[in-house]
Amino acid sequence: LCVIGLASSHPLLDPELRKHIGDVIKVEFADNVKNSVIKGKRKKQSLRLMPSTKLCTIHTSDGKEYVVRAAIKGVLMEWNARLETDPTLVSRCPEQGFVAIIKPSTDDNQKIFSDCVPEI
Repeated sequence: LCVIGLASSHPLLDPELRKHIGDVIKVEFADNVKNSVIKGKRKKQSLRLMPSTKLCTIHTSDGKEYVVRAAIKGVLMEWNARLETDPTLVSRCPEQGFVAIIKPSTDDNQKIFSDCVPEI
């Protein structure tokens, strides 16, 4: 499984840069993510994701927006609904502020890492 979140180098995780871009005020998940059916042992009805699939948009108090994408091909196992009610988790506590959990479409770790699309 892959846990999708912000990279440690992301501006929202840097206290000095955050002074210039503002605090996180809202995490808005894409409708297809929020409406996905995630149930059953094998999650057969779950949302199929491509690396470019938009998971959510993070909004800051200075009006900046950061789009978080799936970055890998796979199946959505979970999205972090807590971010809708407590969006500061993304920057305040990245371990709890993950965006989503994705089951990759392959078990080949080398392929997963080579296909990964890093974004800031």
